[in-house]
Amino acid sequence: MIDPTTFEFNTDQNYLNHPPFYYSLLAVLGPSVTGHPPSLIPIRLINVAMAVFGLMALLILGRHMNLGRLEFYAFAAMIAATPVLAPLAGAANNDNLGFAGGALSVLGLYAYSASFSRSWLIVACVGMIAASAAKLTGLILVGTTLSMTLMLVGMRHKVSRIDLLIVAGSLAVAASPYFAFMIQYGSPAPDTPAQSALLRNGADIAGWANEPRMAPAAFVAFFLKSFLKEWMPVLRPRNSLQLALLILPATISLFSVAGWVVSLRAVLNRRPRPLDFLVVSGMASIALTLAVHIAFSYQRHLQTGWVMDAYPRYYLPLIAIIPMAALTFCSTVQSHLLRVVLVAFLIGAPVVFQIFGAPMG
Repeated sequence: MIDPTTFEFNTDQNYLNHPPFYYSLLAVLGPSVTGHPPSLIPIRLINVAMAVFGLMALLILGRHMNLGRLEFYAFAAMIAATPVLAPLAGAANNDNLGFAGGALSVLGLYAYSASFSRSWLIVACVGMIAASAAKLTGLILVGTTLSMTLMLVGMRHKVSRIDLLIVAGSLAVAASPYFAFMIQYGSPAPDTPAQSALLRNGADIAGWANEPRMAPAAFVAFFLKSFLKEWMPVLRPRNSLQLALLILPATISLFSVAGWVVSLRAVLNRRPRPLDFLVVSGMASIALTLAVHIAFSYQRHLQTGWVMDAYPRYYLPLIAIIPMAALTFCSTVQSHLLRVVLVAFLIGAPVVFQIFGAPMG
């Protein structure tokens, strides 16, 4: 690893278990980091560019969805006010690549579902490969969404063999680093020696190692509560108001689940819109990834006592699915006044949470 003060290599071993593509890309696009602390600025700017690219792709997606003015504001607010997005964009973190790739893939998938244009399908596949190159969660989230969307579209319209081959080839490319990990280490997300040491030492320092391990149900509840809190990651304790404001992202999540039910009914009743294909497949992919995430984290907890794995930033590749599903739910409300109130809530809630949800100072 590189010492954060001197920027020279030290004796600490690399603890990461992600594919090297993101880091190789920074090495090509950015200046040499070794021994040059000022090089961190252009490295951060490259990450800002990735995040801006992802944000622009999602704003273009909002326009493609032909949303009303208020609905578009809600869509944009729920994405732009994602608490972790701005600080992450200013860091050298492969989640920025995952966000950009996932945004591009969702845009391409929506446009493909609406037009059946092969060019948009290729865009979706390129985005999926980029998100998968960032980390395993990108492959699970975006790869599953791409596969399920194509399957749902195929139930309504004939998908050409060439399109199927494009998707199959893209999935093979995206999964290839993890096949290599499986062959070399026996796992697509191997515990490197340095990572295992980091977890054990961290659990010892925090006092978790000697505490009784949680039962599965208790761990799931703890994980989901931690996941909600980490939607606004902070280092200082929250006051009562900031804890109470967690109800805002929780409510938006409930809207999204309700929107998934609406879209699923539309698909089953053979009256789907392109949006419904994305909502059904995207929400299912998020649920699948969350289940894998919890199981993986629980295994670590049993081994070391570690409990800090509930990071919502892993789900940024599919962040657009949450407002898409929430707006789908709102669109089914018959009362115009109530529908406007709900959409106004979706506009205001992320902004209020962004401003007041974290300790100041």
